[in-house]
Amino acid sequence: MKINGKSVAVTCGLLFMALIVIFIEIAIFISGPARKFEDKVDHQIAKIKESYARIEDVQRHVFHYVVYIGEDSDMYVWFNEKGKAIASRKKTSYQKAAVNALIEKNYQGKVSKVSLGYGYKNPVYVVNFDKGEVLLDYDTLDEVYYLKKGE
Repeated sequence: MKINGKSVAVTCGLLFMALIVIFIEIAIFISGPARKFEDKVDHQIAKIKESYARIEDVQRHVFHYVVYIGEDSDMYVWFNEKGKAIASRKKTSYQKAAVNALIEKNYQGKVSKVSLGYGYKNPVYVVNFDKGEVLLDYDTLDEVYYLKKGE
């Protein structure tokens, strides 16, 4: 059997084209859903900012529900996925020192981050600390959920 240089070149060219198509398809299927998700989140945040012009620093939180938490000059506001306000609290009611003390006392842990979220029915503090994560009711500081590290 004779090896023809022209047929080898055509075969290599077709193989190269097939590899390019495969890599393009992989890139599309891997990044496509992520881009779609990011666009959805960006659209929801834009909708919130459009409806509530003074809202800044909008964060997304997922626990039992997907909620967005934003703030203006004197309030924290929680929004549902449709962009409607579901709860609000005055900034003066923020109890970071009490949350830190509660974590040290009840969980013997050192707080690394306190943020806002939404539990089953109410706004919560989302507390990340060295032994895990705990959700504390915003108003009463009662435990809503506790996830130990490693579980």
